[in-house]
Amino acid sequence: MSSLRTLLPLFALALAGCGGAAQPAPTATPGATTAAATTPAPTATASPTAAASAAGLTFTVSSGSKAVVRVTEQLADRKDLSDAVLTSDKVSGEFTLLPSGAFASSSKIVVDLTALASDSRTRDNFIKNDTLSTRQFPEATFVPTKVDGLTLPLPASGDLAFRLTGQMTIRGVTKDVTFDVKATRSGADLTSTAHVAPAFQFGTFGMTQPRVFSVLSIKDEIRLEVQLVAKQR
Repeated sequence: MSSLRTLLPLFALALAGCGGAAQPAPTATPGATTAAATTPAPTATASPTAAASAAGLTFTVSSGSKAVVRVTEQLADRKDLSDAVLTSDKVSGEFTLLPSGAFASSSKIVVDLTALASDSRTRDNFIKNDTLSTRQFPEATFVPTKVDGLTLPLPASGDLAFRLTGQMTIRGVTKDVTFDVKATRSGADLTSTAHVAPAFQFGTFGMTQPRVFSVLSIKDEIRLEVQLVAKQR
């Protein structure tokens, strides 16, 4: 009888080795880890394009950008009204447009006001020294916060039209302003022309309306235009 008990397990093992009997599933013991549990499931890897899109698109301001300020005036030696036009071609900064239509907090565009120039050096000196106080406040900054009317994600090429809102600081005074923007994107290159809408008054940023003997009147309205050339990085 004892020999029969010994042979039965051996016979069962032989059948299993020949494929004649199914092996019972192993019983898990406390604290044991199976091979399936320790093998991590394969994970999908995002493409660089998808990763960049999720993080937003970052553009760096390039040469060719400029800020243009226009104010209507009546000169003493002229019959008709004309525009005083001052331009600064020293514009720098970068901005990151997020998929939500907001901007990364690091986004900022800077205009060097000491570089403003018109067709009159006398006017330039007065505006920079008295109106803008550029010795104390040499820069104007714009921090974009959101866009409206822009299709997202941003198309790789084509014409765009949208409204851009952000905070502008001039002479240490910060105000919310909105630009009407028309832009063209061609791959990594972005060009745009933005107009402040509506125009703002001198007092909006703590400036005093200029009064000089050679100018009979100056309209209390500043029209700001920014022509931006930028490249995606």
